[in-house]
Order: sequence, then structure tokens, then C-alpha cells
Amino acid sequence: MQTLWLLTIIGLIIRVAAVFVLNDYYDPLTAEYGIVAKNIVAGKGFVGGGWLGPEMPTALNTPVYPLFLAAWLWVGVPLPFLGVELCQALLSALLIYLTSRIASHWIDTTTGLLSGLMVTFYPPLIYFCKQISPAIFTTFFTIFSLFVLLHFFQRPTWRRAIFLGVVWGISCLVEPILLYGLSGAAFLIGMNQGDRIKIIQKLAVTLLIGLLVLLPWTIRNYLVFQQVVLLKTSFDLNFWLGNNPHATGFLYTASGEPMQNTLPASTLEYLSSLNEAERYAVLRYEALQWIAANPLQFLKLTMMRIVYLWVISPTYLITDQNIVEPRYFYMFRSIIQIVLLLLAFLGSVLVYRKYRQFFVLSVWWIVAFTAPYAISVAGNTRYRLPVEPILLVLAGVCVSKLIEVSQQKRASAGI
Repeated sequence: MQTLWLLTIIGLIIRVAAVFVLNDYYDPLTAEYGIVAKNIVAGKGFVGGGWLGPEMPTALNTPVYPLFLAAWLWVGVPLPFLGVELCQALLSALLIYLTSRIASHWIDTTTGLLSGLMVTFYPPLIYFCKQISPAIFTTFFTIFSLFVLLHFFQRPTWRRAIFLGVVWGISCLVEPILLYGLSGAAFLIGMNQGDRIKIIQKLAVTLLIGLLVLLPWTIRNYLVFQQVVLLKTSFDLNFWLGNNPHATGFLYTASGEPMQNTLPASTLEYLSSLNEAERYAVLRYEALQWIAANPLQFLKLTMMRIVYLWVISPTYLITDQNIVEPRYFYMFRSIIQIVLLLLAFLGSVLVYRKYRQFFVLSVWWIVAFTAPYAISVAGNTRYRLPVEPILLVLAGVCVSKLIEVSQQKRASAGI
């Protein structure tokens, strides 16, 4: 335990140092999150969006991260985004402890230590601390909610069920995929538990509490859009961006034109007259019509999007829009990812043989976080970040086995 906390402190020092070295906290790119945060501080409410229409009350994103940014802007400190990035560094460092504990629970302490060590020095978890986006938040709350779920199943008491419900609800307001992602994980683990009736009763309370946490945001959305929007509206928009006559699998056409620029002026005028939920519902309908008429192209794009998500999107090769890093950065990121995927695949083979339940859980986690982007757009490497700690655990299994084999060879050779 002391070793884990030491690694966590080392990881925090590395991440804080990276924030200052990368020096991107004076006037960083904040995208739609910063727009909403500034409107909140200005007293306009949760207003932003602006995709295919004027700024208006929005649910393009879930509320926690924009509210977190707004809190830092409202405080009025000289460098608010430095505070944001340092908080993200802390959350990223805590992933070391959480990932290691998960690996120790499911595999063994050696794999737990190796997983924690890899999370400590894993470049994306260091780099994204300096980015004003939900990347670190989604990753932290994803892994934290999984950790709390495992904590519940170790000793399924009513108190832990209630705590899990609160954590699940808050986590869904950060990363909506957890709405079904964590539910599926609970089912996969729970079906192997002894007293299923008592487990189901407690998980029913967990579900109720989680939904109660979501309820204020859902009510707000209903009052704004006059229809049920449980968490966010952006999936319908992304679904159209990935499924239309000009679709490429990412946010731009093959010539580098923003996808929304392909819409006729008359359509843009009509869409801008609607509220955000209505607007994206129209686009969802158009996307479904296109898929029905082009099923093979949809399947081809789906395969391409999976590759783009898990290796690299070619966006940086065709446009300069929102490309803030040197080109070599993206190639370096893809090399890291390929190495991780290779080690994780080899580790999953070993896990399948000996730790079948964790194998099933890992596959579910990967599928749950791949599915939304596989059928919409895969335009940013941060989308896969919440799954990468689990991949690092699988990679830790592989590295642990390699160390074991090496030690056996050395022993047999009398070294």
C-alpha cells in the first residue's frame, strides 16, 4: 500500500511538472466547455452549443465539467486554467492507485504494481492534464466508479450500495457511457455471486439512487427542450456527422471541409430555428435514412471508425482546424497506442486462461466504450482514454509473465 501511494505521489509530481512545462494555461483552447462556463459566470445560465444554430440553452455536454470550469472562472484567481490543469493532474495521479488496486483485486499484487507503474508514466495520462477537455475527468470517474463497484461486491452492504448509487449517478453526469457501461459490469459480476436475490435488491437501490442523482438535470432538460433528454443531445449530432453522403468516419470531409458545411443553406436556416434537441433529432432521422439506403457503406465506415478510435484518426493529415500540436505528436501517440494494444492483447490471452471473469469484464468495457463512436464519429484520441487504464492492466499481465519467464530462464541457466 505504501508503494502505491509513493507511485501516486511520483505520478502527481510528473503531471504537475508537465503542466508547467507544456505551459498551456494562459489562454488555452476551451472549445464548447469554455463557452458554457463563461456564460454561467456571466449569469446567462447553461447556454452554449452553437452547432448549426445560435447560442441557446444547451445539453450538448453533461454538466459536471462545464460547472467545474465555471467555478474556477467565478473564483477570479489570476490563472484559473492553471487551477483546472492542476486539479486534472491530481485526478490523473489518483488513477495510479485506483488502477493498481483493481489489478491487484482481479489478478495479483505483482500485476497491480506493474499496472500502477505503467499508469504513472503513461504519456497520454500525463499530456491530457494540460488540455481543457473532460478527458481526465471521464477517465477518473470511469475507473473510480468501477473501483467502487468492485468494493461493493467485496462486501455488498446497504451502505456500499447507496454509495455506489451516488457515485454512479455523478459519474454518468461526467461520462454518459457509464449509464449502461457500469450497469453491464454490475450484471457480469453479479451473475457469479452467491446470494443473487440480496445482490439484486441492493443493486435496485443503487439504480434508484443513481437515477435520483440524474433527475434534476433531466428535469432541467425537459423544461428547456420540452422532451426527455436524459443526459445530453450530442449523440444525435455526432450520429449524423458520421452517417451522411459525405461521411468519412471523423468530423471532416475527405477534402478537409467541416462536415456541417455540406448542409444546404435552406436546411441550415430551418435547423437554426429549432431548439437543440429538435435540431439534432432532425439530423438523427436523416442519418437513419442514409444508413437504410447505404447499409454496406455504413458497415465500412463502422470498421474504419473502430480503427480510427483505437489507433489514430487521419484528421491531422487533411486539415489544420483544431490541430494545435506538431504532426509528429500524433504519430508518436499512435505508436504508443499500437504497443499498448499489442501488450494488452497478449495479456488478454493469459487472462482468458486463468482470470476468465476479468477477461469478460475487460471485453465488455472495451465494447461499451467503442460502440457509440463506432456508429457515429471517432475524431479524437481522448474518447478512448477511459478504457486505457484497463488496457494497461492487461498489458501488466503480459509484462508480469515476461518477467516470470525471464527469471525462470536465468534460474535454469544458473545466473
